[in-house]
Amino acid sequence: MKPNRAFTLVELLVVIAIIGMLIALLLPAVQAAREVARMTQCKNNLRQIGLAHLHYVDVHAGTFTPGGYGQRGSLKPGATDRWQSPTNTDPPQPPSGFTIADVGSEIAWNVLILPFMEQAAIYDMFDMNLWIDHPDNKKAVQSVVQTYICPSYGGKGRAAGMITRTETTPFGTVPQDTFRCARSYYGGLTTSRHVNSGIRSELTNNGMLIVIAGSNTDPIAISDVLDGTSNTMMVSEDSDHRDGAWCSIRNLWEHRSDLHPLNKPENRGLETANGFQSYHPGGVFGQFADGSVHFIPNNIDPHILGCWVNRKDGNAVRSP
Repeated sequence: MKPNRAFTLVELLVVIAIIGMLIALLLPAVQAAREVARMTQCKNNLRQIGLAHLHYVDVHAGTFTPGGYGQRGSLKPGATDRWQSPTNTDPPQPPSGFTIADVGSEIAWNVLILPFMEQAAIYDMFDMNLWIDHPDNKKAVQSVVQTYICPSYGGKGRAAGMITRTETTPFGTVPQDTFRCARSYYGGLTTSRHVNSGIRSELTNNGMLIVIAGSNTDPIAISDVLDGTSNTMMVSEDSDHRDGAWCSIRNLWEHRSDLHPLNKPENRGLETANGFQSYHPGGVFGQFADGSVHFIPNNIDPHILGCWVNRKDGNAVRSP
């Protein structure tokens, strides 16, 4: 009889080493494939947001949703008095001498397109006669809208990447440990400001999602998009903005050409810095006013990016 032959220790170690090398080579490919899937989902999210905006336009006589309305401290549309801040939200109280109707709701564009995203149930939770940080609207603002969640974020640093306390107004009067809001990883573009030689141009309301206040009583109509809807960006990724409560009017930002490149690490988590933040390698996704979605590389020329944000600067730069 022939003796049974077994692996020697050296052979076993060689086999284990080979398997380890194969796994090490395979893992990056698996991770890359997963990120491609996450990027596809993120792009689909923005596509749904874009389609919702277009459906809104169809229903509202050719006008896009405003960026928001009821911004506290700003003039009421067509009036001389200003929206007020509540003195408290638990219990809810308008300031002395004012009524509930005088408190700014600070509602965002994200809320207005909910019925066109098959999210009418969440939209119906809102009492539009009250401000968004009113306790009666707590259930609504805590509702997670999956379309507003980028899967590549993965909950980095925040509870599942979905629920968090916004760190600035309008929730400043709410106890921090009791009132948490669902987040949005996509922010609206309201203005493009170019910076040349340290001087910031004072262009305002040249983006797609402007705040309705004072003399700005009308939202943007298709006829106001002079550079063309396919050349004008409306919404983009903004994964780390600390004002990221999806329902809040603060889910807007301005493009500034001195705060580049995109995905600049120093800008993460800041309130007023340029947006355009994602966890995708190489860039961010942007949704244009015609509903299309494009990938914007980190090394994009800031002036080209500014032309895309500005709907009426006369530079109809084609989307990528």
